Amino acid sequence: MGTKVKPTRRVWIPKPNGEKRPLGIPTMKDRALQALAKLVLEPEWEAKFEPNSYGFRVGRSCHDAIAGIFQAINKKAKYVLGASHLRDE
Repeated sequence: MGTKVKPTRRVWIPKPNGEKRPLGIPTMKDRALQALAKLVLEPEWEAKFEPNSYGFRVGRSCHDAIAGIFQAINKKAKYVLGASHLRDE
């Protein structure tokens, strides 16, 4: 893209305990460039991620992760094998 990123605008957001936290706001041009980069990179990287990966994924939520866990638990066979040991005397 060959452009330099402009400095972000710094604003201070008050916290409930009276302190303030910094927030950096990028310029509109920089936000547009970030969005373009995301549009280009996201489809390629989404295809490479594991199917059971849910964090920060498009169209996936923590509820989907929980449902995936329940599916994995319920899918496994549930049985107990019993065996007796015979000893030659």
